[in-house]
Amino acid sequence: MPYFWFIFPGLLAYTVLFIWPTIRSFYLSLYDWSGRGPLGPIVWGQNFRNIAHSDKFWQAAGNSFQLFIFIFIFQNTISLGLAILLNRPGPATHLFRVIIFLPQIMSAVATGIIWIIMLDPIIGAVNPFLADIGLGSLQRQWQSDPAWALRTVMIVMAWQWNGMAVILYLAGLQNVPDDLKHAAMIDGAGRFRAFKDITVPMLAPAFTSVTVLSFFLCFGAFDVIYILGGPAGVPDGATLVLGVLIYSDAFGQGAFNSQARFSYAMAEGVTLFIFLAAMSGMLIWFLGRRESAVKS
Repeated sequence: MPYFWFIFPGLLAYTVLFIWPTIRSFYLSLYDWSGRGPLGPIVWGQNFRNIAHSDKFWQAAGNSFQLFIFIFIFQNTISLGLAILLNRPGPATHLFRVIIFLPQIMSAVATGIIWIIMLDPIIGAVNPFLADIGLGSLQRQWQSDPAWALRTVMIVMAWQWNGMAVILYLAGLQNVPDDLKHAAMIDGAGRFRAFKDITVPMLAPAFTSVTVLSFFLCFGAFDVIYILGGPAGVPDGATLVLGVLIYSDAFGQGAFNSQARFSYAMAEGVTLFIFLAAMSGMLIWFLGRRESAVKS
């Protein structure tokens, strides 16, 4: 019992700041409330029925899903490749690790503003750089082009979250015993065969962590995407994701809705919470079985 008092302050803070607001959001999602004044009439599941028939909600969900697929592929190819390169000893290895991880710890607001300036078609650096290297045909108005707006967001988010995946994979690579790889190569296995049959299976825990964390980040993404696309996900909702949609509905800042709908936004948040809980549980279960199969 004395040990309880050591965890009590953290448990109390977690309950007040996380558990209670989560429970309260379930309660408020059953009302028609703008967020000001007394609670409106109780509508039970009407908010959830409206969500099911909302084109904007499904558009935002589709964009979030596309973002996850792109990040998943990027982190399991580019990020993994960078981790393999950084796992080799070298005079500037630690410096490169810091440079790659730096975007992960930068302010989201600063990151968004930097990319807005870089992508600007008039004063930005991206279009002149493409022209200088002979790729002027690729120049475009990145943030206002409906075909490229979401792709631009994907590239920015991949750049920002790349460091997390690199560090996790690097930690996994450093836990692979060199003796196993050397033994395999002595037995006639080439570098690729040793990597496929020894290194990749032993990266299963890192793969699970990267996948689950990326899933949460993509479906909860808000700050940088809000700065790049605004509350309406310009142009025409092309960059609208679930985090931005919920914020816009809660405070009435979207171009498609100027009236605050706090309870409706709560219902959207509850829907996202249930979806993330269910999907993350399935991912952890499925990938956990894969880890167990590797260990056995």
